[in-house]
Amino acid sequence: MVLIEAESDRVTRINYETTSANNIDTVASGGQAVQITNFNNPVGEPGILRFEWTAEDGAAGKYDISIAYFDEEDGNSPLTFSVNGQQVGTYVYNLNLPGITAFPENYVPLSGANSSGTLTAEANPNAIFKDVDLAPGDQIEISVLADSLNNDANFELGRLDAIEITPVPPLDLFWHNPVSGQVAVWALNDEGTSVERTAFITDQSEEVLVPENAGFEARGVVDLGDGNRSPLWRDTVTGGVDIWKMEGSEFQETIIIDPPADGPGSNLNWEIRGTGDVNSGGGEEIFWYNTSTGDIAVSEIDETGFGNVTFITDTNGDRLVISPDDDWQLLAAGDMDGDGDADAIWENMTTQQFAYWELDGTVFQNAVLIDAPAADGGWEFRGAYDANNDGTDDFFFRNSVSGQNGIWMIENDSVSDDNIVGITPVEDTNFSFYV
Repeated sequence: MVLIEAESDRVTRINYETTSANNIDTVASGGQAVQITNFNNPVGEPGILRFEWTAEDGAAGKYDISIAYFDEEDGNSPLTFSVNGQQVGTYVYNLNLPGITAFPENYVPLSGANSSGTLTAEANPNAIFKDVDLAPGDQIEISVLADSLNNDANFELGRLDAIEITPVPPLDLFWHNPVSGQVAVWALNDEGTSVERTAFITDQSEEVLVPENAGFEARGVVDLGDGNRSPLWRDTVTGGVDIWKMEGSEFQETIIIDPPADGPGSNLNWEIRGTGDVNSGGGEEIFWYNTSTGDIAVSEIDETGFGNVTFITDTNGDRLVISPDDDWQLLAAGDMDGDGDADAIWENMTTQQFAYWELDGTVFQNAVLIDAPAADGGWEFRGAYDANNDGTDDFFFRNSVSGQNGIWMIENDSVSDDNIVGITPVEDTNFSFYV
């Protein structure tokens, strides 16, 4: 979290002056706020705050923006938040808390209720802007206009205290309830041991989003190369693929991809068994397994549809085929050796042991057994994802009987007792997650 006080030296102020009058020094960060200097009605000169996001502030990623300000009852000042000259969003000071100038009674803190009891935590709008893309070197501008509700000398002067910029935790677990159709997300802490944030995925009208097609099954999550993780669906009737394009936790659009005429994905014998970046291209590919022939293939995918298809081969170029009757079955893809590329993950359906194929692109190099206890007693493998940010994917499990959830933190191709981590149970067993 980065706190930027509006009166600080790092902020360039245009048509803004500092103030600490009327006891606002008791609530404002640093004891001061800023207010618009020159104003008139109906449209005046805006007050502008500018500052640069630096590498010391944070790496490139998505951030939530909270703004502490004074929301008076004599106006509805409009605020615009921009990055590199591009408008990110707008907000209006329209809570109209008591007072026609800045007082503690009309202070809107960065979080929670204000000290005067005139604003509850539930009514506090912060964070005002969510999932904002920021990178070192970005130029941030906040522009606010003075406003009056009665066209006289009483103006709301866009009084602003501080800006708090908080990194958005990545979306780690996606939950799907096939009964209700609801889809939810969990963001974990950096160690992958606790849940930081939960939410249902909503559409643009903030209604909880559900698949329109009852035949759609959740088949995982795919990154199309923009750094966002988007739910991946398969139509169990037509074989088509849908992607719910996300920006952070916000749904953007549905990308519909019709099945190809032939090859991987052309019929329901081809099943999606995982997603992963096999070529270090930034975007992830789909791993297919043919339940009739035993073939394993990887197809590129983007917003326009499927791209190049490559079969998994040995170093001689011969296709590797695993019989559908084999105890070992392809379950997922993930980076298991820390080289930045995806490997193929397998489970022995008899012994509940796990292994992976170390891949160089789509060429098999070596088979590696994971030294871990058997995943028995109702525990089901639900996907591979780097929970603790150590460069190697970990295994996620869901107990369909008890509702418990757990992670194997994998180190050096093994799992110790200390690295088996339980996370928040979800007792509704209609919900099952995927990563």
